[in-house]
Amino acid sequence: MAEKITTYYSYVLALTIILLLFGLALGPLAPIDEPTYFPGYDLQIPVGLSFSGFILLIIFIISVILFWGSKNIFLNVLIDASSLSFSIVNYINFYLVYVIWKPIMYLLPFFFYIRYDGISTLVFDFGQIALIIFFYRLYKNIKTRRTYKSV
Repeated sequence: MAEKITTYYSYVLALTIILLLFGLALGPLAPIDEPTYFPGYDLQIPVGLSFSGFILLIIFIISVILFWGSKNIFLNVLIDASSLSFSIVNYINFYLVYVIWKPIMYLLPFFFYIRYDGISTLVFDFGQIALIIFFYRLYKNIKTRRTYKSV
């Protein structure tokens, strides 16, 4: 049984890499007019990464809504891989925000507290939700030693 779980998560990692490459390839398609407002910063990379994260978030939400509870291995791999790929891009994006503007950032449960130039805000963190779903499914798969039907 452990072999089936490790094989399943090797598929998840492979599809995560494919989804990351797909999402990052769509990043340059993001419409950007920030250089007119922030002439001192090159925001093409963070805006493109945010756009990639949005695409991966949409893939994650749609796959969870449509395919949760499916016995098909590919659909379950898609749910887990989309959650991982979105979380990776999400936290890289928060890191870039930190590197570019140097705000004060605190990771809170389900939120990021960001303080910049005297202004504070709470930003809802979808990456934590995606990671919670991923680890819940991982725990459930290990506990029940679930096997999926092949495609």
